[in-house]
Amino acid sequence: MSVDDLIADIAVIFHWPPSELYPMSLMEVINWRDKTLQRSGHANE
Repeated sequence: MSVDDLIADIAVIFHWPPSELYPMSLMEVINWRDKTLQRSGHANE
């Protein structure tokens, strides 16, 4: 899974444009991705 995949997941769940996510650090993206999994009801992959 790439950073772009993580950003796409976040963008879909939270309706944020990818341009808002690219400036985030990798750790921030990972933390937000964890929140998307919780919000969507899916188990951790």
